[in-house]
Amino acid sequence: MKKLFSTLIPSLTLGILMSNTAFASDHPGKAFHEQADCMKCHAAQPYDPNKSDSWPKLVKTVQFCNDNLNTGFFEDEVEQLADYLNNEYYKHPK
Repeated sequence: MKKLFSTLIPSLTLGILMSNTAFASDHPGKAFHEQADCMKCHAAQPYDPNKSDSWPKLVKTVQFCNDNLNTGFFEDEVEQLADYLNNEYYKHPK
Protein backbone atom coordinates (compact mmCIF):
# COMPACT_ATOMS: atom_id res chain seq x y z
CA MET A 1 0.00 0.00 0.00
CA LYS A 2 2.85 2.41 0.82
CA LYS A 3 4.39 1.72 -2.57
CA LEU A 4 1.12 2.57 -4.31
CA PHE A 5 0.87 5.92 -2.51
CA SER A 6 4.54 6.71 -3.08
CA THR A 7 4.03 6.46 -6.85
CA LEU A 8 0.48 7.77 -7.05
CA ILE A 9 0.92 11.00 -5.05
CA PRO A 10 3.83 12.40 -7.10
CA SER A 11 1.95 11.60 -10.32
CA LEU A 12 -1.17 13.38 -9.13
CA THR A 13 0.84 16.36 -7.93
CA LEU A 14 2.62 16.65 -11.28
CA GLY A 15 -0.70 16.45 -13.13
CA ILE A 16 -2.22 19.21 -11.01
CA LEU A 17 0.83 21.44 -11.46
CA MET A 18 0.82 20.92 -15.21
CA SER A 19 -2.88 21.75 -15.53
CA ASN A 20 -2.45 24.91 -13.45
CA THR A 21 0.49 25.95 -15.60
CA ALA A 22 -1.64 25.65 -18.74
CA PHE A 23 -4.26 27.97 -17.29
CA ALA A 24 -1.66 30.43 -16.03
CA SER A 25 -0.02 30.74 -19.45
CA ASP A 26 -3.13 32.23 -21.10
CA HIS A 27 -3.35 35.99 -20.86
CA PRO A 28 -6.74 37.11 -19.46
CA GLY A 29 -7.10 39.60 -22.32
CA LYS A 30 -7.00 36.77 -24.86
CA ALA A 31 -10.46 35.61 -23.75
CA PHE A 32 -11.82 39.15 -24.19
CA HIS A 33 -10.21 39.29 -27.65
CA GLU A 34 -12.00 36.09 -28.63
CA GLN A 35 -15.28 37.07 -26.95
CA ALA A 36 -15.43 40.40 -28.79
CA ASP A 37 -14.50 38.67 -32.06
CA CYS A 38 -11.96 41.41 -32.78
CA MET A 39 -10.64 39.60 -35.84
CA LYS A 40 -14.01 40.05 -37.52
CA CYS A 41 -12.93 43.62 -38.24
CA HIS A 42 -9.16 43.29 -37.97
CA ALA A 43 -8.55 40.21 -40.14
CA ALA A 44 -8.21 42.19 -43.38
CA GLN A 45 -5.95 44.78 -41.72
CA PRO A 46 -4.14 43.15 -38.81
CA TYR A 47 -2.98 45.21 -35.89
CA ASP A 48 -0.53 47.93 -36.93
CA PRO A 49 1.84 49.32 -34.27
CA ASN A 50 2.15 52.53 -36.30
CA LYS A 51 -1.55 53.38 -35.94
CA SER A 52 -1.61 53.20 -32.14
CA ASP A 53 1.94 54.30 -31.50
CA SER A 54 1.82 54.38 -27.69
CA TRP A 55 0.27 52.51 -24.78
CA PRO A 56 -2.24 55.31 -23.97
CA LYS A 57 -3.35 55.46 -27.61
CA LEU A 58 -3.77 51.69 -27.71
CA VAL A 59 -5.98 51.70 -24.61
CA LYS A 60 -7.99 54.59 -26.09
CA THR A 61 -8.43 52.68 -29.36
CA VAL A 62 -9.59 49.52 -27.56
CA GLN A 63 -12.03 51.66 -25.55
CA PHE A 64 -13.30 53.17 -28.82
CA CYS A 65 -14.02 49.68 -30.19
CA ASN A 66 -15.65 48.68 -26.90
CA ASP A 67 -17.95 51.72 -27.00
CA ASN A 68 -18.88 51.52 -30.68
CA LEU A 69 -19.40 47.77 -30.83
CA ASN A 70 -21.23 47.59 -27.50
CA THR A 71 -19.07 44.76 -26.20
CA GLY A 72 -19.87 45.82 -22.64
CA PHE A 73 -16.36 45.45 -21.23
CA PHE A 74 -15.54 47.23 -18.01
CA GLU A 75 -12.53 49.56 -17.81
CA ASP A 76 -10.27 46.89 -16.29
CA GLU A 77 -11.31 44.41 -19.01
CA VAL A 78 -10.49 46.97 -21.71
CA GLU A 79 -7.04 47.36 -20.15
CA GLN A 80 -6.55 43.58 -20.05
CA LEU A 81 -7.50 43.34 -23.71
CA ALA A 82 -5.16 46.22 -24.56
CA ASP A 83 -2.40 44.54 -22.55
CA TYR A 84 -2.93 41.30 -24.48
CA LEU A 85 -2.76 43.17 -27.80
CA ASN A 86 0.32 45.03 -26.63
CA ASN A 87 2.07 41.81 -25.63
CA GLU A 88 1.17 40.04 -28.87
CA TYR A 89 1.41 42.79 -31.49
CA TYR A 90 2.33 46.30 -30.41
CA LYS A 91 5.16 46.01 -27.85
CA HIS A 92 4.71 49.59 -26.55
CA PRO A 93 6.38 50.55 -23.28
CA LYS A 94 3.92 51.34 -20.53
